[in-house]
Amino acid sequence: MLPLSRNKRRLYLIFFAIIFIIGTPFFIFNAKGYKLNLHDFFNVSKTGGLYISTDQSRIDISVNGEIVRKTGIIQKSIFVQNLKPGVYQINISKEGLQSWNKSLRVFPEIVTEARPFLIKSEPVLTEIPRLLIGDSSALSSTSRNVSKKNSEYDLINVLFLPPGLKSVSVKTATTSPYTKMLGDVLVKNSAGKLHVLWKGEKDSTPNYFCENACKLEIIVNTVSKVLSFDFFPGRNDLLILSVEDGIFVSEIDDRSSQNVQKVVSGFGYDFRIKDGKEIYLKKGLKIYSVTL
Repeated sequence: MLPLSRNKRRLYLIFFAIIFIIGTPFFIFNAKGYKLNLHDFFNVSKTGGLYISTDQSRIDISVNGEIVRKTGIIQKSIFVQNLKPGVYQINISKEGLQSWNKSLRVFPEIVTEARPFLIKSEPVLTEIPRLLIGDSSALSSTSRNVSKKNSEYDLINVLFLPPGLKSVSVKTATTSPYTKMLGDVLVKNSAGKLHVLWKGEKDSTPNYFCENACKLEIIVNTVSKVLSFDFFPGRNDLLILSVEDGIFVSEIDDRSSQNVQKVVSGFGYDFRIKDGKEIYLKKGLKIYSVTL
């Protein structure tokens, strides 16, 4: 194969130099959130993006009614870019789970972030029996059932005692009727209304405190008075609430209506979170472990 002539090499060099000079501004504009309007060549508009982070697979993520992604085992988040500034309706759904909906505003050159939550449509309550039925046949020729105390029940029941009656080892397993802090997020219960405050550095303010500009306080809107509350296991942006007619999970994010999902409805329920992981409910003398 003969090498290219000097003139052809010069022509190729000039051609690619021109492509580079013309193309570079477009790449820079796109990286900075600008979008070229092909209907008006001289109209260049700024764009933004949406980043939706989930922790579950096989979830349908819709933007303005159009499914843009079904999450997988590895890729559980989406990034939608080149969006015109405005309000976008986000819907997160999966069969067997309660859905999550949010109206999020996209701003020029800014990526708007959100972290949905989904719990079972009917959370599973597994009763922890007070008594265990044993077999005393080894002590008698006639087999009969006898009952003995369930140590697991007794251990969990201690969590529901007033704080002053608990041992040191379980003091951290209490819910709070008044105030609780996780990291730099402080929650105060004022006459049944929850006030959430950011106490950390301004540069570290969570995205759910910010919409273009950041604020330092959010009020969690509930239909009825909050009796007690705690942070949802593994999250500082979700609260589990005890109200008169049930137990619910509410997000703190108030950039649009706060999503509230039911754990159990009915009167007389109380809850505790053990070691920041396990959720237990109690109604009367019955105690349940909860799978969400």
